[in-house]
Amino acid sequence: MDKKVTDSGSKAHQREDSEWRAKQYSDWHRTLDKALMMMDVDYIEWRFREGELTPVGVMEVTRVDGGKEVSEGYLDAIVKRYEARDLQARATRKVAEALGVKAYIVLFRYNCREFWVYNLSERTGWNYYNHKQMEAFLASL
Repeated sequence: MDKKVTDSGSKAHQREDSEWRAKQYSDWHRTLDKALMMMDVDYIEWRFREGELTPVGVMEVTRVDGGKEVSEGYLDAIVKRYEARDLQARATRKVAEALGVKAYIVLFRYNCREFWVYNLSERTGWNYYNHKQMEAFLASL
């Protein structure tokens, strides 16, 4: 359901539920002193185990568009980006360690029919999954 939001009494803004609602904050935060580094994780996978809500994995998610080939070099560049440029890998591993689970990078094709998963905690692999195999992988966590 769409909602009308008024921005400081000015024009109304139509918002979609799928809108990344923290984007403006994220963009603003990037303008601050580098000592105020902001890191996040994209998803924490949870399961109910014996009636308790339990974390089972920490995911960083990125997308590959339609006709783009996913080569070994493409996958290596993703890992380098998370490890060196963004430092996101370090933050994601810390969250996973604190929760006692593993961290992963999930690359998905825009239509969610193909997935590549990298074990960020062990710094190994890129496993390819179709959508059914990916569902099984997530269920196995």
